[in-house]
Amino acid sequence: MFVQVIISLGIIALTIVIHGLGTFYLLNLIIRRHGGNGEFLGFNKTMQVLSYTAITLMLLHYLEIGLWALAYLFIPELDKISTWEEAIYFSTVTYTTLGYGDITLPPIWRVMSGFEAMNGILLFGWSTAMFYAVVERMLVIVNKQKK
Repeated sequence: MFVQVIISLGIIALTIVIHGLGTFYLLNLIIRRHGGNGEFLGFNKTMQVLSYTAITLMLLHYLEIGLWALAYLFIPELDKISTWEEAIYFSTVTYTTLGYGDITLPPIWRVMSGFEAMNGILLFGWSTAMFYAVVERMLVIVNKQKK
């Protein structure tokens, strides 16, 4: 079980780096384009910022799910996961903590699915906080414009 834990922790570290870099660059883009430098933030710009944020966060999650899926594909003992579609499906269901149970890992590898679920919860929380921060910042800008 030691190998499975080490593999899982390595993937978690990579997903944190991916999420960190992605949110860093997203914030920099938002600040450069809509930093509150006196420009009017109307409905269209607000929706644009929210859309950029949501789509970027979703793409980051998909990348992270794909990383887990690749790991499952490269583990020879996981005979129930033999195609990219099966791997991405299992990884998505696990990462989002849905856990349908139609595909399961062999007992020795099941610890990985638990780590992936914890990883998904952590990164969805991070994304929620990021989205909230963007909305809060936009509200500050809009309130300044009203004064």
